[in-house]
Amino acid sequence: MIKLSFLAAALISALCSASQARAATPVFKVVDQIAVPGPVKWDYLASEPSAHRIFAAQGDRVDVIDTRTDRLVGTISNVRGAHGIALAPLFGHGFATAGVAGTVTMFDLKTLRTVRTIDVGKGPDAIAYDPASRRVLVPNEVSQKLIAINPASGAVAGSLPFHADPEFLVADGRGSVYLNLNSANRIAVIDPRAMRIRREINVAPACKGPTGLAIDRAEMRLFVSCRNDVLAVVDVRRGKVVASLPLPAFTDAVRYDARDALVLAPSIDGTLSVVSASSKDGYRVIQRLRTEPGARTLTFDAATRTAYLSTAQQERVLPPAPGKTYPRREFRPGSFRVLVIRANAS
Repeated sequence: MIKLSFLAAALISALCSASQARAATPVFKVVDQIAVPGPVKWDYLASEPSAHRIFAAQGDRVDVIDTRTDRLVGTISNVRGAHGIALAPLFGHGFATAGVAGTVTMFDLKTLRTVRTIDVGKGPDAIAYDPASRRVLVPNEVSQKLIAINPASGAVAGSLPFHADPEFLVADGRGSVYLNLNSANRIAVIDPRAMRIRREINVAPACKGPTGLAIDRAEMRLFVSCRNDVLAVVDVRRGKVVASLPLPAFTDAVRYDARDALVLAPSIDGTLSVVSASSKDGYRVIQRLRTEPGARTLTFDAATRTAYLSTAQQERVLPPAPGKTYPRREFRPGSFRVLVIRANAS
């Protein structure tokens, strides 16, 4: 009888532990959408958790949304060909790339008014602020250069040429910046103070055309979305790809959630892949969430466990443009919106 009681207690304890483990597993759900007037052309988003805001690039502007009310609260205008947004709160400034104009719009984070327009040449796309070097870094796809900007004054502080077209970039907070070199299938490890390349990491053949990029700063792992529809995991210290997982379609941006060790990868087909990124447990897809076609970029607010994805209402799919592999998509005018996706316990 004692043995049976002991076994029963052990079984109950095991079931409770398993239940708690399952309850701790985050499950993402689409909980809302924020309609925003304007063009149906978009690219990156950025979050400012301390001010409860997100910034969404859209056509010729950057829309600013209050995440407490899910309402548009401001617009940074005249950003022709808006692509990326970087925030430098220490200096009270934000920066947005204008790919068509060939400029970076520097704006005041409180008033959202334009402070300065910085000429960087046609082709700026992604942008990032590196707190270690206190520089804003702008890859230029046309000139194939990385341009450094002083976040206080907006002055250009230097540039670094490449042998390939640069894409997205992330900083590790320790003095290094990692930049995808799309056409070379490599990641450049950069010293942003000296503006020099320390080394390059070859991600081929697992990853062809590295595009989106996120970083696990604790484990020094990079998560790279690739044009051959895979998510590659790169060990920075060893300088090699250590894992790769299939993605449903082209993914233009990825984000890493340090609290739950998850990677969020939105694909253009309307799928959000949630990947368990614990190096101890291996890398595996734990959820494929249906979103909407066209939702290929995102930002993530770690404080509220919320992801925001830009998209619009798709009307039809056309054959790929010359030299491209992915089909073109047409969207209904005026249908731009931001999807709100929140993590809940399962």
